[in-house]
Amino acid sequence: MLDVTSGQVLYEREPDLRLPPASTTKIITAIVALESNKRAKDLLKVTKTATRVPSSKLYLRPGQAMSMEDLLYGLLLSSANDAGLVLAEGIAGSVERFAEMMTSKAHELGAVNSNFTNPHGLTAPEHYSTARDMALLFSYALKNPTFREIVQTKTSSVSSITPGKVQKVRHIQVRNHNRLLWSFEGAIGGKTGYTFAAQKCFVGGVSRNGVTLIVSMLGSRDLWGDVKRLLEYGLGNYEVLRVASKPFAPFASDGQVALASEKPSAPLLSWEEEKRIHSVNGYVLQIASFRERDRAESLQKSISAEGYRPFVEKVSLNSGETAYRVRIGPYGHLDQARQAAREIENKSGFRAIILPASPAISTEEKPS
Repeated sequence: MLDVTSGQVLYEREPDLRLPPASTTKIITAIVALESNKRAKDLLKVTKTATRVPSSKLYLRPGQAMSMEDLLYGLLLSSANDAGLVLAEGIAGSVERFAEMMTSKAHELGAVNSNFTNPHGLTAPEHYSTARDMALLFSYALKNPTFREIVQTKTSSVSSITPGKVQKVRHIQVRNHNRLLWSFEGAIGGKTGYTFAAQKCFVGGVSRNGVTLIVSMLGSRDLWGDVKRLLEYGLGNYEVLRVASKPFAPFASDGQVALASEKPSAPLLSWEEEKRIHSVNGYVLQIASFRERDRAESLQKSISAEGYRPFVEKVSLNSGETAYRVRIGPYGHLDQARQAAREIENKSGFRAIILPASPAISTEEKPS
C-alpha cells in the first residue's frame, strides 16, 4: 500500500516477489500508448492476429479500425485483450517490439523487477511483475490526465469502423471492471486482472480527506474483500502507519486481509517516533477485522483458548459498512504490546497490528 503524496510504502508483504500480473499489465500498455506519437483520434487497423486472442475482448474483426482513444477505453474498462494487441501492432509494428517498449519504460520508472512479453497480460513465459512495481507504474500513470479520466469512468461507448463503399460503425458498450467505483467512497480508478496462474489481481487508488493511497495486490482469492479491508485499514490508521513505515502486519487469515511485508515484526521506532504516537491510554493488538460478527466471535473463542483475553469491538466504517474487530489489550507500554504480539504469533500464528488505544474502547462484550 503506497502513500501517493509522500511515496512512502505504508504496508508491504513480499512486495518484490515476481508473479504473473494478469490484466494489470494493461497499466503499462496504456502508459506506452499514451506516450507514443499516436493521437486520440488516430485510427488503428485490426489484424487477424488481434482477433484470435482469447477473451476478454471487444470481438473486433480483421480490417476494422478503432481510434486510439476508443482502444484505450476498451483496454482499461472492459480489459479487452484484442484492444491491447491492436494498440501494440499499430504503435510499434509488432507485439514483440511493443513488449520491449513496455519493459524499457517500466525499468525507466523504477519497476526493475518486471518483464513484459505481451500487452494484455495473458500468462506467458518470462511475463512477470511485482506488487511494488505495479504500484509504481499505477502511481505514474495517474499523473496522465487521460489515463486518470479513463480509469475513473464507470461505463462508456466505443466504436469500431468497417471501411467500404458504405462505412459501417458498430457501437460497443464498455463497463469498468473496478467494483470500487460503485462501492467505495473516494475510489479514483484502477485495473483488475485474472488468470488461473495469476489468480485475482488489482492495482488501484482511493483519495479521501486529503490522503491518496494506492493498493497493489497480486494473487488474491478474496479480491474485493481484501482490497477494501486494506484500504479501510490504511485510511483509518494513516497517521500511525506514516510514522511506523513497517507496521506489524494487519489481519491475515482466511477471509481477511493478507498482503504485503516480509516476515512482519513489531515496528522498530526511534525514541522521537515513539513519542509522536505515544498513547496515554495504552496500546491494543488488533488480530483481525470481519464483516460478520459470528466470525469475529469464533476467533475470539479460539484466541481465548490460548490463554488470552480478546474482545470484539463493533465499528462503523466510512464506507457505511460495519466491522467487528478482534482485539487484545490495552497494554500500558509499547514494549509490552510488542512482546505480546510476538508471543501471539509464535503461539497461534496470528499476526497482530499494534495501535494506540482509544480513550474509551467501546466493546460489544467484556473480555472473555
